[in-house]
Amino acid sequence: MKRIYVLMVSFLCSLVVLIGCSAPPVPPVQENTTEEEMLTKQLLSNEATSEYYRTMLPYKTSPTRGLVYSRYSKMKNRYDIDTFDLALMRESQSYFDPKEVYFQEGQILTKPIVQQLLAKKMTAVELEKELELDPDYVDIGLNPANDEIINIDGIDVNPVYLAYLLEQNYVVQSEDETVLEGVTIGLALNPYQTWKNELRYDQTIVLDENTLIEKGKEIAQRVIDILRTQEQFETVPIMIGLYIVQEESAVTPGHMVAKTLVGEKNSQIKNWEKVNEKYYLLPDNNALAFDSNLSNQFSAFKQVIKEYYPHYYGIIGIAHFMDDKLTNLEITVNIDFYGLAEKLSFHQLLAQLIPESFSPEYNIDVVIRSSEEIYGVLKRPANEREVTLKLTSWE
Repeated sequence: MKRIYVLMVSFLCSLVVLIGCSAPPVPPVQENTTEEEMLTKQLLSNEATSEYYRTMLPYKTSPTRGLVYSRYSKMKNRYDIDTFDLALMRESQSYFDPKEVYFQEGQILTKPIVQQLLAKKMTAVELEKELELDPDYVDIGLNPANDEIINIDGIDVNPVYLAYLLEQNYVVQSEDETVLEGVTIGLALNPYQTWKNELRYDQTIVLDENTLIEKGKEIAQRVIDILRTQEQFETVPIMIGLYIVQEESAVTPGHMVAKTLVGEKNSQIKNWEKVNEKYYLLPDNNALAFDSNLSNQFSAFKQVIKEYYPHYYGIIGIAHFMDDKLTNLEITVNIDFYGLAEKLSFHQLLAQLIPESFSPEYNIDVVIRSSEEIYGVLKRPANEREVTLKLTSWE
């Protein structure tokens, strides 16, 4: 069941002051274990998941695995955690050809290093005390120090701009050696700044997106300055992607806003490319402004289901727009069944409804589930009429 659940999530998601002269701590490379070295490396085909990069076996997880769920991370929306990773993979294809390179989770930055990068810079007093203990210490915290205050709509806030930092590696296999061809660093930016009111309760205020993007670009240059001092990052091309996270309770993920590539041996970010991406929970007037037919299509789809199965609990639609064009529609239908025949009939109905109800230009993923289990997933690729159906165990 766990394997099936991972597959479901995968579909829904188709639906992460300049340092001084001293070098920062060297991020240690994660070495292969003896057991891994004994395994024969296999290159996996990309035929079943052509929109993604190919991977290698044995699969190597990042040394920062699980850090996104810790107190060091400000990325709290569960949709963001998956979407951030996939969005970086999608945008990396502009620079690292998926036909030539393989994806690998980041292997260079260790958990302690990422924790230091996500931390607040030390105040002058704090840094002075640290240098008394260790004259070679370098503060690489990327978030503002505790004494740095900004004003948002009349409220003084000590901001946390960087919610999370994610490394991705793009590699090739040369004989018995894995060669690093490119690195992507995702910077997840946090617009939701907290402050304490007169009763000492935490409250949240939202930072302007353009202001946040400019801060993200400043952080990106500092990241490059830090990474370029390290041997593993010294000459490799580095893509930086800026992603704005959603609030914790949101039912849609955040979105990419900008990307850039710093060429091998270069250390300066010269220009940024805008990424125009948005997710909308249907119905939404902003989404309808880009696709006026979407509301009627979605309403008609819901109405037919209601006529034949009035006991369904609800239908949620999430529309993914790229460059103001709908590219993917993810629908979740919540319903309980009382027999195998009813399940089968319902899936047959939706398989017929999808091509009849929706325009052919975008991908559609429909998940049928109850509060406790997923029954099946229907998928209609863009510009195709045929609907594929993947069923879970119907015991």
